[in-house]
Amino acid sequence: MKDRRNCVRHTVAFVVSSFLLTTPGVVLGQVGNDRVPGDDWMRYVDVADAGFDATLLAAAKTTWEGLPSSAFLVIADGAVVAAWGDVDRRFMCHSVRKSFLTGLYGIYWDRGEIELNKTLADLGIDDDPDPLLDTEKQARILDLLKARSGVFHPAAYAGRTDSRPRGSEGPGRYFAYNNWDFNTAATILMRETGSDIFEAFDEHFGEPLGMEDWRVSDGYYHYERDKSMYPAYPFRLSARDAARFGLLYARLGIWGGDRILSEHWVRRSSALYSIDTEVMGYGFMWWVLREPRFTRHGMFAALGVGNQMIAVLPKSDMVIVNRANTYQGEGTPMLALLDLIEQVLDTRTGSSVTNPTLTALGETADPLITAVSDDQLSEMIGAWDFPAPMLGLNSFTTVEITAGDGHLVMQSPVSGTFKLYLQEDGSLHEEDSHERYIPVRDSAGVFAGISDIGSIAIAAVTAATQGRSEHAEFALSLVAGVENVRVGAARAIVALLEGRREDAKRIVQQLAERSDPQEVEAEVNAVGYALMRNQDLEHALQVFQLNTRVFPEASNTWDSLGEALMNLGRNEEAIRAYERSLELDPSNANARAMIERIRGG
Repeated sequence: MKDRRNCVRHTVAFVVSSFLLTTPGVVLGQVGNDRVPGDDWMRYVDVADAGFDATLLAAAKTTWEGLPSSAFLVIADGAVVAAWGDVDRRFMCHSVRKSFLTGLYGIYWDRGEIELNKTLADLGIDDDPDPLLDTEKQARILDLLKARSGVFHPAAYAGRTDSRPRGSEGPGRYFAYNNWDFNTAATILMRETGSDIFEAFDEHFGEPLGMEDWRVSDGYYHYERDKSMYPAYPFRLSARDAARFGLLYARLGIWGGDRILSEHWVRRSSALYSIDTEVMGYGFMWWVLREPRFTRHGMFAALGVGNQMIAVLPKSDMVIVNRANTYQGEGTPMLALLDLIEQVLDTRTGSSVTNPTLTALGETADPLITAVSDDQLSEMIGAWDFPAPMLGLNSFTTVEITAGDGHLVMQSPVSGTFKLYLQEDGSLHEEDSHERYIPVRDSAGVFAGISDIGSIAIAAVTAATQGRSEHAEFALSLVAGVENVRVGAARAIVALLEGRREDAKRIVQQLAERSDPQEVEAEVNAVGYALMRNQDLEHALQVFQLNTRVFPEASNTWDSLGEALMNLGRNEEAIRAYERSLELDPSNANARAMIERIRGG
């Protein structure tokens, strides 16, 4: 990970001469409120040196291991107390990006290069295809930073969207979490300063804070021009780099003795301007915790989909980072995450010592990163429709593939830029997401593009529903050596739709023996619902029936079967399926409601 920069980080490196060297790789620390990471994060050899109880912290780790979270990092007094999971892996930041943006606003506001009271009208901001109302153009930059613009306009990359009728609220009067404000604020910053968001982040935070994993190519502009002309600006960032950004805010804008942001901006942007829930309010693109268990630490947080979190606790000189693997749909439940943070805080039972023993945190290497000769990659270089048209699916984008340093680089307008590494079996391993791609070739063996495993599985099932068995088998042949739940489910469903019911049952049973049965059941169920959304009700019914045959004691399989039967008008059979679901899970309110609905209708 250190190949990103070879230059000396002149403002942030540990001053090695200020440490007393002991055993190799181990140093004694500096005063806590001055300590920042250099080339590496340093961790406490004994967490008691930071005032933490090791037994209680181990119990907190057990709690974390029970949560859907892929990385969790605890920083106290500028060094690592706990590093659980893939803390050096770049995950999608989602809405955490907004806190990065408000940090950039602070840089330029501190310099006097941006005026927060300028209105959208002053700035010449409008939108297309749906123009702004004159009243909406009176919103100021300041209103956008607070999510109080009163502009309820569709936006790209929208997750949570608080909306009201257009023009119903004047600027500044109403808090509404809406990506239009955040996306437009990024465009305004670029226009006013002439700076690219990702290059500016690198210049003002990546380089000065010594981020280890971040690269400018880890950000991209995500357009949805049917909604708005203003793009979102997704980031990928590792937990350990996110913690550097959080530590800057915990230190009120100072990093290793250098002023990066003014204390005024840090306090102003993390102040409470809006109440969202009993638990949280909102500042300038930072969430402010309102519960007493967190207010005593002065906690505010950057949050994103899946509950990506950079929690900043300036009163305790702590930063806590959570990362969820949203590449795979993972999300950490918010209430459980907050309870875990409280548990971690309660493990700090004493004071930190002046000179703790520290050692480098280190990192884990991805074993699937390879370097191969250029001639092994040359056929894949170029622009390709994605997924490869030969699969029979509609291609929804075009990817540009280039090569360098023994690997490929794929740039996509819908997901950004990732490196791809060629494996011995001919597949491609994508960094960060760990997605697996398969080269697709025509009948003559000529390379025709790449596809992810999920698209290949969908192509196989789609062909089977259309009676195109030969094409379904072609798609499955591309993943002949792949053993995972999605591919296994596709194999089973193709067999089912080709009339091989017992083969289908056997494949799912074997899959459940090798993998988590709940994951297998959910994957088969997901295919059934996809077919039902496409109005392919008969095939959906067959899939749900397969699931009840393999998982007869799972309430969810019978509930789904009931829904398929009800949609086909087979109400008596639907009632019996829902009743079976209730027998297995008496708390299933949906099954009870559906029975009442059928009988009442």
